[in-house]
Amino acid sequence: MKKKLTIFFLLLVPIANILFYSCRCDVEQHINYLYKDLILKNLDNSGEKAIESESLQFNKDAYGIRLLLLIEEETAVVRAKQINSIFVQSASATSVESCPYVYQAIDSIVSIQVFTINDFDNLHTANSEITEYFKVAQTYSSVEDYLTNASYTQVYRDNGWFTYYGPLEIDLMLMTVPTINNHHQFRVRMELSDGRVFEEQTTEIELL
Repeated sequence: MKKKLTIFFLLLVPIANILFYSCRCDVEQHINYLYKDLILKNLDNSGEKAIESESLQFNKDAYGIRLLLLIEEETAVVRAKQINSIFVQSASATSVESCPYVYQAIDSIVSIQVFTINDFDNLHTANSEITEYFKVAQTYSSVEDYLTNASYTQVYRDNGWFTYYGPLEIDLMLMTVPTINNHHQFRVRMELSDGRVFEEQTTEIELL
């Protein structure tokens, strides 16, 4: 029995090496990018998940704003990555093209503020800041906590997973409903670490 197990293990090692070499990668392609623009979309959260909607009427208990961040690639750097395996004593790297892409934002988001264009409630009249009335859907946290603790975003494309260190999409869900009128519009102000500011407004909608 011991002899059979020994033979099985000896056969297993080269097979494991073949599998490992076929999918391993010794490098990562690090690409720096800049935030270039901000686009706002209205979200309907009345279903299983929030979806972008062109409707002009929303359930006030299921409304959100999607912040879409457009980026521009700046520089690319190939970095070595430590590979450890009990089956490998020496290694030869796979082609760089097949290795993962890691995107790093050059500038970070310092702050995100949401303002109501119309009267919202007795405490927040037109042009008041109401950021506290929204939570970030990705982490179900306040905007401030999200920006403090945000780590990375993974995006799947045709040729594999891409990791972005810096958000590409932020969903702000309205947690406190308006008590004054039904017609509403919101302005989002985003400040970046390099001093640039993006400022956009949603379309005017009805919250019913």
